[in-house]
Amino acid sequence: MFGRKINIFEKILLPVGIGLTFLGFYLILLAEQTNSIVGWLRLSTLFGWMMLLFIVIVSATTEDMKEELSLIQREHVTEIKLLKEMVHEQVQELRLLRNEFKKLK
Repeated sequence: MFGRKINIFEKILLPVGIGLTFLGFYLILLAEQTNSIVGWLRLSTLFGWMMLLFIVIVSATTEDMKEELSLIQREHVTEIKLLKEMVHEQVQELRLLRNEFKKLK
């Protein structure tokens, strides 16, 4: 019914996420080789900022999904109203047909 298409933001986000993963592993190896506390502090600060960025991205994506769901919900409400009207009309037609059938007997 509604096929969700991948937008440009999500297409860009995947390679960036993969690149950040490899960058993180590289920085961990660098910090391990230097064996300095400053390197580990820099690394933890960098990962803190990346986690904050990830949370912002996830919240933006969630908000986008909520907007899409509200649009779908509105469309479903109008469809349900139309279906109720159709059923009501069909019930009235059946009643008329029954009355006509009774008159013929």
